[in-house]
Amino acid sequence: MAVTLAAILLLGLSDVVGTALRAEQESRLQNDTLQQARFAMQQMVNAVSKTRRLMIPLGENPATAWKESERNVLAVTLDPTLDRDKDGWADANNDKDYLDVNNNGSRDAGEPERIDEDPGGDVTNDAAPGIVGIDDDGDGVVDEQHTGGGPLNEDDDEDGVANEDGWDGLDNDADNSLDEDPEKDMTGDGLPGKGLVDDDLDGTIDEGDKNDDDEDGVVDEDWLDPVVYYLNGTTLMERMPNINPSSGADYTAYPIAENVSQFLVRRIPGNNGSTLVEITLTLSPPNARPVTLTTRVNVGSGL
Repeated sequence: MAVTLAAILLLGLSDVVGTALRAEQESRLQNDTLQQARFAMQQMVNAVSKTRRLMIPLGENPATAWKESERNVLAVTLDPTLDRDKDGWADANNDKDYLDVNNNGSRDAGEPERIDEDPGGDVTNDAAPGIVGIDDDGDGVVDEQHTGGGPLNEDDDEDGVANEDGWDGLDNDADNSLDEDPEKDMTGDGLPGKGLVDDDLDGTIDEGDKNDDDEDGVVDEDWLDPVVYYLNGTTLMERMPNINPSSGADYTAYPIAENVSQFLVRRIPGNNGSTLVEITLTLSPPNARPVTLTTRVNVGSGL
């Protein structure tokens, strides 16, 4: 009888211990999933808040039958203050250019860097339409050929026409995106830099080649450096330009979240011409409850 009672007690105890262990394991998995989701979301929020330009999603083009403004891709230009190798120059400053305010030929304290000020017709300098390897416009095709005018790699928004929307603050191609597809002469005015402006403060106006957008004597040397977040299966990837890249195709991609069941990015017009990005991220690991985070962030709000 004593042995039987002991066996019953041990059986009950093992059930209690097993239940407690399973609960602890589930709690730990839930915690890990939440931390992973928070880390990935924070990476994206930092990227959006510290960029000068949202590249993907594009604005909603009324001429297409699909959505450009809701995507499972997020792309922004690199933080213009980021200096990963601590060399005193921003990583996004490909030509290490600055504004020589006192025109003495050397960079003095307080003289600002000039970043993304002289891209070519292929603004990302990656020899592909839009951002290489990415479906920029959401039509289901990556780096597609186009039938419109201009070189293939200069169709920066993958809409079928190249170089139709210069950097002038206007929606020249009526696609609800501003300044997303300039030509080598960014402003399209046939003049170096901005017409009738001494862009580099050297005392001379509109000198040199019309495609020299910063009037520094070199053409198309400072492209846009995209930071891209996209899905590889159920893995969320972060794609960063390498330090001192040779071109826009010189980058490395890292996984930042696993078991992703939802990744949705929405571009939303904000107040006073601002742009909001809404990001929804859901992680659904096996044998655990899904974790969903949703955040809205204003483009450039952290600069």
